[in-house]
Formats: sequence, C-alpha cells, structure tokens
Amino acid sequence: MDPQPGQSGPESTTGPIRVTPPPGRRRRIVIGVALVLLLVVTAVVVGRERGVPGGGPAADDLGTDVSITVEGDQILRNGQPWWLLGYNSFVWSGNCGDEDERMSAQDVDEWFSSMRHDGHGSARLFFFEGWDIERLDAAVESAKRNDIYLTITLDDAIGGCGETVKDDEWFSDQGERDAFQAHMTMLLERYRGETTIAWFEYFNEPDFADGELREFYDEMGAVADEIDPDRLFSSGTIAPYAVGEDADFRSLHESPGVDIASLHEYDENEVESNHGPDARANSAGKPVIVGEFGLFATESGEDCERDFAERAEQTAAKAEAYTTIEGYAGALMWAWQPGPNNASQCEYGNLDVDEATQDVLRTFMP
Repeated sequence: MDPQPGQSGPESTTGPIRVTPPPGRRRRIVIGVALVLLLVVTAVVVGRERGVPGGGPAADDLGTDVSITVEGDQILRNGQPWWLLGYNSFVWSGNCGDEDERMSAQDVDEWFSSMRHDGHGSARLFFFEGWDIERLDAAVESAKRNDIYLTITLDDAIGGCGETVKDDEWFSDQGERDAFQAHMTMLLERYRGETTIAWFEYFNEPDFADGELREFYDEMGAVADEIDPDRLFSSGTIAPYAVGEDADFRSLHESPGVDIASLHEYDENEVESNHGPDARANSAGKPVIVGEFGLFATESGEDCERDFAERAEQTAAKAEAYTTIEGYAGALMWAWQPGPNNASQCEYGNLDVDEATQDVLRTFMP
C-alpha cells in the first residue's frame, strides 16, 4: 500500500489493529448487474461440467507439493515456467483492519476455495511480528487443500497495521533488527520445506534508505540461507522511482538475499504500468512480480471511474501483460477486504463482492 496524503496511522499497537488504509484502498460490496450475472452463471455451469469449483481451469494434480524455484528472469514450478494470479489481504488474520473487515479462519477457507485450483492461484498475506500464528497455520493448510500458493510479507515499511516506518533510524536500531530477524527465523523454522509458501517477502514497500536496505537484505538473506537454503525471498518494492534511482533499484535486486523483484502499480488507465519497463530493466536479471495492482470500481460505476464489468475487462488486459511480457511472472490484485457497503463505494478493496473480476482471476489463461 502506498502512503497517501492525509493517511492516518493505526490507533493501537496491541491486539487487533484498527488501521485507516490509504484513501481508495479500503473495501466495497457488490450484487452484480446482468452482465456480471451472466459471467457468473456461465462460470458455474462450466465449473460443474469440469468438476472445478467456480468454473476455473482443472487442477493438474500437482497441487502445491511442487516447489517454486527461480531461474534467470523466470519463476519455475516443477521445472516449468510459471505465472500466478490472485489477491492481496491484510485483514485475513484478524490482526489488522476495522472490526467489520477482519476475517475468520472460515472466511479465509471460503475465499481460497473460491479461487482457481490449477496451480496458478496465489494470495499475498501480511503477517507481522506478534500476529496469530495459529491463523497462519490454518491459512497454509487451507491454501494447500485448495492448491493456492502464498506469499508471506513479514513487515510493513510504511507503518501500517501498527508497524513502524523503516527509515534510517529503524535500520540503525539493533533491537529492531534483532526483532525482525527473530520473527523471520521463527517462520523459516516453522515452515521449513513447506512448498505451499512460494516465498517470503521482507517488507511491504520499503525505501532504499541510503543503501541500508541493500545491506539489510544481504544480512537477512544470509541468515535465511542457514535455516532454509531453498526458501525464496521477494523485495516488496514499489518501483525504481520509489527507492531513488534506477541504479538503486538494480543494486537492491543484486542482493544475494533477493530472488524476485517487486512492482506495485495503480496506473489504472494503462495496461502495462509505465514503471514496468524500468523495473524489468533494473531487476538484476531476476523475475518481476506485480505484487499489487488496483482499479477503482463500484457495482454500477456511479461516481466512479468504472463499474465491475469494466474493471473485469481491464483486469484481464493487465493479466495478459503480466503473464506474457518477458520478465514478468504474474500479478496480485489489491485487495480482498470484506466490509459493509462495498458495492456502492468507489474503491480498490471491494474484490470480495466483484464476481466479474473474481471470474477473470479464476479463469484467465494467457
């Protein structure tokens, strides 16, 4: 999540965090117009014919028991080039978000069961220090049952969900560094060899911090290699402009502790983001994941840039770009964020009720 002007910070750092997300990245709800209903009915019929919930492509019987690896600028599954499509959520565990947004373990299981089950479905989940580890265990088990690969983001560099901003002061605080390492180590040891977790991500949207981020990734990568040498890590970056210069972005991704480059984009009237070519050119030859992309929409389109059907169409175009252009390996949409009145408010985070866009993410094939 990008910080936005006027964004307020969390009110508490203990227990479930009530956080005010950046404007426009909250949540909204939908019932669906005729076109949406047609898409959904068609998907259900096809799904029943193929025995696949929701009408997605058939499962390939490999599930998430197959490791995800990296070779050059490609991500591989079972040794073959692989791409992913799916969602982001920071409210999934009940540790962050407004009271009416926080999800139960059953909610998460129902969400995962609604996704594609062909080995290309994925979810990026925030899981910060002190969060409910039993909920993460349950999410990993649910993802495994539903053939969903997970990205687990370990901390928030922009201070959301009760975390602190990762600035020069943070990097110079040995206590903060030790706490991060302990959190990372606990997860690496607990999930050593767990292939349902495709990779961990150090931070959400970090700054270069005058090179301290590169040094930190070098250090934490070395620690991780001692615990689980096959575990992949992504950088969590927004784009080259957000860490300074192209050279800074490239230097960061040259770290031996980073396997996958990250791009976050909210360029709603573009197919490939205008920041994409720079990200691919400066990824140090590593694959680029669009860890976040978002499109404002309401069910009807009233007082908003688009309705759900139009968002679904644009989502398909972006999915095509981010699964076929050389250097990309897929994209994750912002956000699955249940809450009241989702359909009628112009937001990114109302995908839980946008059945047309869900259908695209469930059925799209390059």
